[in-house]
Amino acid sequence: MIHGWKAGRRLAAAAIGLILAAAAQAEPPARRDSFKEIGGEPTAADRDIRVQITAKTATTIGASMTGRLAHFPLRDGDRFKEGQVLARFDCGVAEGAAARARATADKKKKVLETSEKLRQLGSNSALELEIAAAEVHEATAEAAAAQAMVAKCQILAPISGRVGAIMVREFQHVSEGAPLLEILDDRNLEMELIVPSRWLAWLKPGLRFTVAVDETGHSYKAEIFRLSGKVDAVSQSIKVYGRLVEPAPELLPGMSGKAQLTPP
Repeated sequence: MIHGWKAGRRLAAAAIGLILAAAAQAEPPARRDSFKEIGGEPTAADRDIRVQITAKTATTIGASMTGRLAHFPLRDGDRFKEGQVLARFDCGVAEGAAARARATADKKKKVLETSEKLRQLGSNSALELEIAAAEVHEATAEAAAAQAMVAKCQILAPISGRVGAIMVREFQHVSEGAPLLEILDDRNLEMELIVPSRWLAWLKPGLRFTVAVDETGHSYKAEIFRLSGKVDAVSQSIKVYGRLVEPAPELLPGMSGKAQLTPP
């Protein structure tokens, strides 16, 4: 009995050894890496790409001078047109200084005119005429500088668009350069998405794709119009930019969704 038991153990050990040897010689299953798959075709794992909707133009407007906001009419979400007043400062002192500078310049011009007539009559010297002309140039420059300060008293919209955020309130005292409000052009929306760099084999400007936006629950047609000039070497990806084929007023910057891209 003991001899038979030992023989059984030897047979079992031999069988286990054969199984382990066969497993070691077997080729491991291929690792499916969607970003490195040969051929560049999208797989089920990477076919849906996250998309971020952005405004083509978005900027923060800063205070053009130090002072008190006398007129700050817009609120978050308000629309405005190019050239509309976004903010106006209390500028009584600056306006008074500009008026005084203009008056001084006008007076110097009249003195110059008189000096020119006297010079023609020989009643004054060439030096006196040159001094009068120099004083006119000086007064004119001071008037221009004063008017430039007055121009800073109000901020005009550089584009037509919408207010994205408000940082201050009317009648508040702010310092020069302080952020007042964020504006954006929501009429021209763009889409940013990051795709595998191997897709560059077929991903070209003009390629149409579909975007399903999370916030609206609807899908929209879009197209690629620009590719980034750099590939991220670590993630082997590249940023691409798309735009809507048809206007969609309900979309807002900051919304996101999924893009489905397929080779042409």
